[in-house]
Amino acid sequence: MTLDGAAATDIPTDIRVVVAEDDRGTRLVLRGLLRSLGVRDFAECANGAEAFVQIQRSAPDILISDWEMPEVSGIALTRLVRNHPDSPNPLMPVIMLTSHSNHQLVERARDAGVTAFLAKPVSRKALAARLEAAVHRSRCYVLTRRFFGPDRRRAQAGTDGAAKSPAAGKPPEGRSQPPSADLDTAGDAFLIDPAPLAAACGMPPGLVRPSPLSRSLFTRVRAKRIDLVAADRSRLEIVRDGLLKGGDPERLAAVLIDTMDQIRQSVGLSHPLVQRVWSSLAAIRDRIDPADSRSLDILHLHAHTIERLLDLAGQPDRRLAETTVAELEAAVAKLFPPLRA
Repeated sequence: MTLDGAAATDIPTDIRVVVAEDDRGTRLVLRGLLRSLGVRDFAECANGAEAFVQIQRSAPDILISDWEMPEVSGIALTRLVRNHPDSPNPLMPVIMLTSHSNHQLVERARDAGVTAFLAKPVSRKALAARLEAAVHRSRCYVLTRRFFGPDRRRAQAGTDGAAKSPAAGKPPEGRSQPPSADLDTAGDAFLIDPAPLAAACGMPPGLVRPSPLSRSLFTRVRAKRIDLVAADRSRLEIVRDGLLKGGDPERLAAVLIDTMDQIRQSVGLSHPLVQRVWSSLAAIRDRIDPADSRSLDILHLHAHTIERLLDLAGQPDRRLAETTVAELEAAVAKLFPPLRA
């Protein structure tokens, strides 16, 4: 008999779970529910930053994360899991705790790579259902220029030349085979099946633990992501050069911000730095003087900084990227002193 008299569940007792939740009461509830489901190996974290450190340390099987947390939100944490070079398992199921029902917010979470949602207040039945689905229902993952995460029942894998998802009831071609070198071929979108990776390390079809096979795939995924980002870099160069010749700094600032919105999710390594560059652009957009040539110089520097971040996306040493952004912020501060409240 379980704690609340509910039927037994089909959740392996040896799975590793990380819970990211800033509310202590909710963490206590989740702790009790996980124990009632037979899960003993789990860690509790009070914010997303702490959770990502724990994920790097223990390489868990499943992440349960609150949406709104200080420092690093659940959305940002999901992007780190999916895209950061130091993420031990980009294929980890992510269950998002939320009270949001707004369609746009749900879409935003899905675009970050969230696997499933769990409404608050959390019930044992709902938690068990989400965990069982994550463990036993294998879902292909989609890799495109601006998305990496579970295939979310879409006929298209994105808006930028994405591949078609497999038809209902039909496994994708090669589903029973380990991932091949198909990521090295030319293309804009790829389907990645975790089931062979899970089988290789003796796990249920929905769970992939780090292994030589999975690490090899993750390395190729990151390399292909950088290749796809190169197209964004080329477009940025064309936009920048054309607008610089036109001498319209206001238009250039608007286009750069729009371009940043499109590419900042593509660079997992530099996401916080790209956010800083985006914030810098947004802060000076309304203060640019079209008659001042220094405004064009500053915008040129922003574009150059973005290019440098894209260039450095595949390098493990982030000090160069940090230095590049710091130099930009120093230059902006000289020309556009911070506004006083």
